[in-house]
Amino acid sequence: MKEICQYFLGVDPADQWIPVRPAQHYTMGGVRTDHTGQTPALRGLFAAGEAACWDMHGFNRLGGNSVAETVVAGMIVGEFIADFVESPEGEIDIPTAVLREALAAERGKLDVLLEGSGSEQADTLKAEMQQTMTDNVGIFRTGADLQRAVDKLQELLVRSRNIGLRSRRDGPNPELVTAYRVQKMIKIALCVAQGALTRTESRGAHFREDFPRRNDAEWLRRTLATWSDPRATLPTLHYEALDVGRMELPPGWRGYGNKDYVDHPDTPQRAAEVAKLREALGDAVHHTVQAALMPYDHLLPARLRGRNERIDEKLPP
Repeated sequence: MKEICQYFLGVDPADQWIPVRPAQHYTMGGVRTDHTGQTPALRGLFAAGEAACWDMHGFNRLGGNSVAETVVAGMIVGEFIADFVESPEGEIDIPTAVLREALAAERGKLDVLLEGSGSEQADTLKAEMQQTMTDNVGIFRTGADLQRAVDKLQELLVRSRNIGLRSRRDGPNPELVTAYRVQKMIKIALCVAQGALTRTESRGAHFREDFPRRNDAEWLRRTLATWSDPRATLPTLHYEALDVGRMELPPGWRGYGNKDYVDHPDTPQRAAEVAKLREALGDAVHHTVQAALMPYDHLLPARLRGRNERIDEKLPP
């Protein structure tokens, strides 16, 4: 611990206080994917773990979720990636001209930074972005704070198009790396802040002091952010509704926080269906109950369709 303090902060904890600061260490969401881990938006692009919106945890951020995301997604999505690569669909058939154009476009962005004479410093923009998110998009949020964040981040995004480098060395150049990345960082921050501002409710780790109730009637849907116009200063937000009728556990009170939320209109019917089915199945093993409520075996790679035995269950022969 002493070495960490000295190396990262220049602080000797024997003589000075160790500063305590908030940090973002886990991402809920990411690239929207289907059950195989592939994004519907681009064939061949797979995401797993914290980088993916794979419908495993949603807005939930309890301890240990990262392990489940890594182990389960790694096992299942890894199989699908291998199958895709070995299939005809996974054959590389991209024209070399397209690859050259993409490479030239990114090379052009680097050249603009190296040859430009802008007045903005990349590290300053990055620090201002970090401070803006810390001050306004923290654990407890309000509409006014989120709007301040969105306004400031838009300003930073515009300023990031006028970066000047002190070191113009091509190749290993930390300042060039920061300059190349910071605009993308600001855009991601805008997706988070704008999405949070628009979502007028509280859900899981997203808590709005001005909208403290969870509202399934209006907000039981995923926020999808896209950036089709590279010159825009705000992402375009779309929403994807969730089908309550396909859920094993319909939305309800999960036993934490206040039991104060607005039900989705389909929840009572689904809850009644689940209760009736569970009563009919009685002492059936969990897998039988789950398969009846939310069939999923057909979505798994063939070799992973076997049963996992639970400590309190004995599987039939």
